[in-house]
Amino acid sequence: MSRTQILIFSGLGIAMLVLVLVIFSVGRKPPAPQPATLEFWGIGDDESVWSEVLTKFKENFPHITVNYRRLDLAGYEETLLNRLAEGKGPDIFLLKNSWTTKHRDKIFPLPQSYLKFSPSDFKKLFVDGAYDDLVEEGGQILGLPLFLDTPVLFYNKDTFNSAGIALAPQTWEDTLNLSQKLTASAPSGDIIKSGLALGSTKNVEHWFEIINSLIFQQGDRIINPQTKNTMLGLASVKALTFFSSFASGSSANFSWTSRRQNSLDDFAEGQTAMVIGLSGDIRRIQAKNPHMNFGIAPFPQTADAKSAILYGTYFFPTVSKFTKNPGQAWQFIYFLTAQDGAKIYLEKTRRPAARRDLIAAGGPAGLETFYKQSLIARSWPIPDENATLRIFGDAVESIITRATTPEQATARIEEQLKLLLQ
Repeated sequence: MSRTQILIFSGLGIAMLVLVLVIFSVGRKPPAPQPATLEFWGIGDDESVWSEVLTKFKENFPHITVNYRRLDLAGYEETLLNRLAEGKGPDIFLLKNSWTTKHRDKIFPLPQSYLKFSPSDFKKLFVDGAYDDLVEEGGQILGLPLFLDTPVLFYNKDTFNSAGIALAPQTWEDTLNLSQKLTASAPSGDIIKSGLALGSTKNVEHWFEIINSLIFQQGDRIINPQTKNTMLGLASVKALTFFSSFASGSSANFSWTSRRQNSLDDFAEGQTAMVIGLSGDIRRIQAKNPHMNFGIAPFPQTADAKSAILYGTYFFPTVSKFTKNPGQAWQFIYFLTAQDGAKIYLEKTRRPAARRDLIAAGGPAGLETFYKQSLIARSWPIPDENATLRIFGDAVESIITRATTPEQATARIEEQLKLLLQ
């Protein structure tokens, strides 16, 4: 047989082999994905909040089953830690943005080999504050946000109307003027009616979010996210001085004392004209006083601010380092925080969006201010939230009681934060 004939027959043999392989492969289904069961822990939200999203996810990924478990905020962190240590924790759990630094070692970052979602994708879809918290310098993604909440100014419209005040304040200067006008004091000097509930860490709700916002507005970032060095200077001194002045009887800003009831309750009962709150406080106020006529204004900014900023707080779903199904768990988080999944969750919980496309849509009635503020929210890498709350709380109260000056209190905060960072 000639060389040419050998080549021809060899070519025919290869062609026949390829044809046989094609015939046998046509119609053959790809292997079915391996089934997986995931445990998902949430905080406060009943199963009814998640049922619709879970059903839709099951329709799209029938091989993945997600079981939801509701836990209360009180004791959640401790329970989570104990169960993870025992190897019995969830595959997916909610984590507070202020807990991220402390619990970073329990997170399984998004595996790019399973789900192609890059830091640039994150930045296009979600607000900058969440990007700063959840995307590490090396590009690892720790979680995807469902919502982002910020403090706003609630004001009693009836009180404003009676005093001839037509518009809500926009700056801290305007807020101070109105607070002084609306605060009523007894001859003894005690507050009868408060213009603005601010100044104490004992009975002012969300005081930590407020103080962080004030420090940001003055120009400090508390801890540098890149170097992890503390950044507290004159700006922090000014912020602490301003906050505590509302509880100082010798200050022109005096409008609040630690003897009053909780700030939001005081507001709901009509005893305070203005109070700072988060989105969830709307229902709380309405439940306590269904007929209350109140408005929502943006968190006040300084008159000379070049750009608006404030502190943001939120919980985000993330994947446990100990899960046996990290890819499937991240697939669920991606589905949950996609436009349709996030929209379902936000409609049921009435929380502000963290997705830019949903923010651009404007948000539902009553939440427009929260939606806009999500774009200017920032936070900082808190090393240990409980310890940090004690540090800041002690500092503010020491200023109010004049045990320390604002400068000394700020220096004390910085010193104790450095110890936490070690």
